[in-house]
Amino acid sequence: LRRSQIRGYSIPGLAEKLIATLYADDTTVYLSEHDRYGDLLLILDSWCRAAGARFNIRKTEIIPLGIESFRATLIQTRRMSAQDDPLPNQVRIARDGEGTRILGTWPGNKVVNINAWSVVEEKIQERLACWERLHPSILGRSIISQAIIGGCSQYLTAAQGMPAAVERRLEKLTLDFYWQDAKRHPINMDTLRMRPEDGGMN
Repeated sequence: LRRSQIRGYSIPGLAEKLIATLYADDTTVYLSEHDRYGDLLLILDSWCRAAGARFNIRKTEIIPLGIESFRATLIQTRRMSAQDDPLPNQVRIARDGEGTRILGTWPGNKVVNINAWSVVEEKIQERLACWERLHPSILGRSIISQAIIGGCSQYLTAAQGMPAAVERRLEKLTLDFYWQDAKRHPINMDTLRMRPEDGGMN
């Protein structure tokens, strides 16, 4: 890719142009307005022949970048430019408002990432329910809530930020777990966050 004619993105402050990011078997390629999707396919075909692998085009998804009129034209014509070949029908092009899952995040144009958070919240609830069956102590509940709720939400928060509505729901979930679903929480979250010597649970 780096020896090819693909231009990718030149970003101020970065010494090298951005062409691809790779993690395990997940690869994201960045094509500029001057690049052709067909050139990328030729590179992928060469790699598949050398590696003895097979490229699954059905898993390819495209997030159009740039001004709204360009994004709309790309979706309508399935061409990056008038000179380019149409994108294969198996390739999904994300419309505005549609997220595309990349390594647990959901980037896209005009995407409200509440949907991504519903998956995280469901996972948190399932894990807390498993711990609840063991009837942990107050100290145990403090440690578990930090490990499970904090651990499950940390990556997506760092990658995309946490909406205020999600933050409120997770805080309520934490208090409900900590106080064993009591109708009233005897001590609020602000106090619980304080150090033990100040009357909190850190």
